[in-house]
Amino acid sequence: MMKPRLNAWTALLSATLAVLSSPARVTAAPEAGVPPDPYGIIRQPIPAKVVVLTFDDGCASHATFVAPLLKQYGFGGTFYVSEAFGFRTRKDWYLTWDQIQELAAQGFEVGNHTVGHGQLSATGLDGCRSAVEGIERECQAHGVARPVTFCWPFYSVNNPFIAELAGRGYLFARGGGERPYVPTQDCPFDAPSFTIHDGALQKPDSFAAAAQQATPGRIVIFTFHGVPDGEHPAVGTDPARFAELMQYLKDNHYSVLALRDLARYVDPAKAALLLSYPHRLPWGDRSPPWGGVTRQDNRLYLCVTKMPADRRLTLPNMTTRIKAAYFLADRRQPPLTVVCADNGLQTIQVPEYPAAAYGKSPVVIVAELQGGPRPTLLDFIFPGLPAAVMAGDEIRVAVPLAADVTKLAPVYRTGAPEVTGQPASGSTQDFSRPQTYLITAPDGATRKYRVTVTRARGAVGVSNPSFERYDRLSEFDDTLGRNPGGALWTFQQKKRGDEVGICHLAGPITAPPAPDGTRHAAFIRGPGNRIAQAVTFDEGRYTVRFDLVKRRGYSPRSTPLAVTLDGAPVLALEPEQISDQWQRYTSPPFTATAGVHTLAFVLGAGDGMDLVDAVSVNPAAK
Repeated sequence: MMKPRLNAWTALLSATLAVLSSPARVTAAPEAGVPPDPYGIIRQPIPAKVVVLTFDDGCASHATFVAPLLKQYGFGGTFYVSEAFGFRTRKDWYLTWDQIQELAAQGFEVGNHTVGHGQLSATGLDGCRSAVEGIERECQAHGVARPVTFCWPFYSVNNPFIAELAGRGYLFARGGGERPYVPTQDCPFDAPSFTIHDGALQKPDSFAAAAQQATPGRIVIFTFHGVPDGEHPAVGTDPARFAELMQYLKDNHYSVLALRDLARYVDPAKAALLLSYPHRLPWGDRSPPWGGVTRQDNRLYLCVTKMPADRRLTLPNMTTRIKAAYFLADRRQPPLTVVCADNGLQTIQVPEYPAAAYGKSPVVIVAELQGGPRPTLLDFIFPGLPAAVMAGDEIRVAVPLAADVTKLAPVYRTGAPEVTGQPASGSTQDFSRPQTYLITAPDGATRKYRVTVTRARGAVGVSNPSFERYDRLSEFDDTLGRNPGGALWTFQQKKRGDEVGICHLAGPITAPPAPDGTRHAAFIRGPGNRIAQAVTFDEGRYTVRFDLVKRRGYSPRSTPLAVTLDGAPVLALEPEQISDQWQRYTSPPFTATAGVHTLAFVLGAGDGMDLVDAVSVNPAAK
């Protein structure tokens, strides 16, 4: 059922980009003060004083007080319906479906606010889909047009679900943010808004100050709840005060619309493609920290929101050849330099560009692809052993004397599931002599790697020390930013509701950037929870070194952390020794016998969360 809608969405994107991609396109100089529109997202100029009124939760006052007043002034508005809270039982507080049908018949927009008003950022895609479909079914059953705009409960955006909203025919989705919506810069599926209620209105002229930000090229979206709100008075607005606000808009000649009406000014399909949002890349990885990436046919659209200091854009894990890269706004399409590393990963070097024409942020760069993924290895890892060194087609690793080189099972990544290897990743091989791995791309191209293992006393190492590697992407929870399934490390969770796994430092886990520049770290919350790895040691004395930080925003009651070897502590840190800034810690020397031992980080009692990164085992200085 979804496929035709997704195909229609793809066709619409192709049509809207036909003119955009033409080399004959000319970028007009923006009017002074108006955000530049180098990509043709604006269908007609957005004048000053355009505002949108939205009303959440389906409160009864929307029909009894709000709608008649809006009708009197000739205003539009969007009423977002949810069946949460007391909707089914307290009809003194909430709308009936007959009232919702009447709102639609009067010309107001009825939008989708999900059935249960859940926190979608912490909900899987199936749960998001069910929440949205529930309201769609109720609308159909009661003769209300299928919604075309969406409202994120709690302003909590589930980025991976945005593509499905677009595929279901939605044009816009409203978020929070307390700022104007700038269609040439903001993703239409997270359109920011100002929240208005009696508490917010205690600051004099707060509503007027927000409304006055509706200048040419910028739209102000207001979020109201009940007028008044029976079940949640804290977010409600006094009817008399609301009437004053509407009179202000009328007296000052504002154009007051529903959210769906913005399609007269904005091409939402083009905006959604070009003004990308943080989400998974088309080949499965997360978007890089400099922005987002969307794909249409053989083109990648790189929406760069934060240019790196070195002005180099690297596409993680994507090995398909980039034939050409250029600024989308430049009709001449002068080529940008693309550098390809030996493992197939590519970096686009971005020169300075004219911000007056392109806008300071975002800037869109097109990367035209040629063919499919290359036959290449992105990494090659021996679990519980030191890191392998990859140089061209040669892979070398030194392992402890205690390692059984006749039964090693390395794991590797090719960058794409359709690129296969023989022997397979994770299969046991005899490395008492060099082994050859044959990597094959979908087009039949191949590349051979020669893997050599040598033994050396004290060559001890931790696999995946910075938690950048996870084996099964399907187990990586994109909404929570964690991998409970484990990759080389194991994660132990004592009880439901505890948190342990791998987090994305640019995502929902609040922490400073990692000192080693990597993008992931392990996180542990809950007494007795731990992360662990089986590491092969030679007999000798060693230390463990690692980076550690206390997650910001948690209760000041912190949590102790122990580093253990086979359950015996080698380092214990009290809460006051753990900072909310990254620090490097080194354990006292400890003795290990030859063989495999379990290295673990174990949390003690408390309700804090610790993040661990850059773990290494090192021979102790004599």
